[in-house]
Amino acid sequence: MTLLKCRACSSDKLHSIIPLGMQPLANALLPSSNAAECEQYNLEVMLCDACGLAQLKDLVDPTKLFSEYVYFSSNSDTMLKSASSLVEQILPTLAANALVVEIASNDGYLLKNYVEQDVKVLGIDPAENIAKHANENGIPTLCDFFGEKLAIRLSSEGKKADIIHANNVMAHVPDINSFIRGIKTLLKPNGKAIIEVPYFLDLVKNLEFDTVYHEHVYYFSVRALKKVFENNDLEIIDIEKLSIHGGSLRLFVSHTGESEPQAIVQSTLQEEETFGLHKPITFQNFMGQIEELKAELIEKLKTLKSEGAKIAAYGASAKGTTLLNYFGIGKDLLEFVVDRSPAKVGKFTPGKQLEIFSPTKLAQAGISHALLLSWNFAGEIMDQQKDFINKGNKFIIPLPKVKLAP
Repeated sequence: MTLLKCRACSSDKLHSIIPLGMQPLANALLPSSNAAECEQYNLEVMLCDACGLAQLKDLVDPTKLFSEYVYFSSNSDTMLKSASSLVEQILPTLAANALVVEIASNDGYLLKNYVEQDVKVLGIDPAENIAKHANENGIPTLCDFFGEKLAIRLSSEGKKADIIHANNVMAHVPDINSFIRGIKTLLKPNGKAIIEVPYFLDLVKNLEFDTVYHEHVYYFSVRALKKVFENNDLEIIDIEKLSIHGGSLRLFVSHTGESEPQAIVQSTLQEEETFGLHKPITFQNFMGQIEELKAELIEKLKTLKSEGAKIAAYGASAKGTTLLNYFGIGKDLLEFVVDRSPAKVGKFTPGKQLEIFSPTKLAQAGISHALLLSWNFAGEIMDQQKDFINKGNKFIIPLPKVKLAP
């Protein structure tokens, strides 16, 4: 489906800002290195002049993206720690018999913290394999896509939420107004939605172009978020800025008029305005910087290989698919990819068909340098790979500037 009008405000004042061309689906790992199995789709971000929402031009059928998912949040220590810390913050505010709902609850990595405290929970996730895994581990999880229709059904069954979590899901949902109306419907009058989204300002500042892929329909600024919530009678009342995923926002949202918005909402809007986040020239410069980064990274990899280095990639991540395919980095420069997730091991990366092994392969193959595609978990990964580092080997951090670490 090609974009003709803004999915949030219906304006037709849209223009292309990040054109990345034809790309494979970022998480469509291949069972073999058969190029014919890898479909490609246009990957291009458009900006709405009217409301400031950045969004993909072309959509892919969501059943191709989410029905069988290979990303388990519990594989990340950073995600587990962030979820535990957030629940500790929320628990003292909950009333007796409170209900906590999480949209896109994945394998229950967040809700399990509530379950351990005997708080009623309901997870909602469309991936059959992940919902099954969560239910088997004691996290009640409904396998479905969330939207207004499902919220009306749950509400009619008496399931109204005190807290709704929605971490890193809102960017994936094409019908954003239905999603937000669903939150409005499911939330108790004094309830709060706590929503985390990657922050568009950090994406642009730090050249995180590889976080653009077909699963991410939207790239959120506070200007765009404030508008779309207001249009659905909800209000952002507070914001926390997080370093996770290269820079994210944690939004606290309530029914309009329930709470006084904190000053950070206005100051963040001003920061975006001062940076020029919604101006075309910002993205002309951004795409120019991406081309410079591409040349710099390829030159670095070629130089290392000419000096005898053996190079693999670390992290069969979605963002890795975008980076490898847009930069044209494949088997001529990389031996293979390693990843901690057992669900990915033995498969091949989309587009470049690099085989995926467990991280133990680094030592077995005598790898000297690992291109860190999951750069958003750099600290966690380098802690896990101390043996690799202690042997004098290096990680290559690809952005915002190419550098060796440690």
